[in-house]
Amino acid sequence: MVAIFEKGAYNKGMKYKNKSEKSMKNLKLIIEKKRLIQTEFDNSEASQINFDKAVEELMKENIPFKIVHKRMISDYAKKIYFIYSVILDSFLAFLFILALFNAEKILNLLGY
Repeated sequence: MVAIFEKGAYNKGMKYKNKSEKSMKNLKLIIEKKRLIQTEFDNSEASQINFDKAVEELMKENIPFKIVHKRMISDYAKKIYFIYSVILDSFLAFLFILALFNAEKILNLLGY
């Protein structure tokens, strides 16, 4: 039985010797670092020509790439929402502090 286990016949078909080896492999996949080159092209004619040249060069060198289109309105919406949330949170914090300073008056109004 020991000889069969040592030769690997018992664990035939398993990629990993133990669970810790498998978890380390999964952890390496999660924290894997990849390199990315990102650039922006506007809608001008010169920029479109440069974009086409870049795509042709990547295809010629057989380098995998992905073309992503991005609308700028989403960036503006994120900024507006962030400013709105900061203002609203500040207002709520101010009201909370104001209520703490006037807690005695509020309790008297409620009859406590």
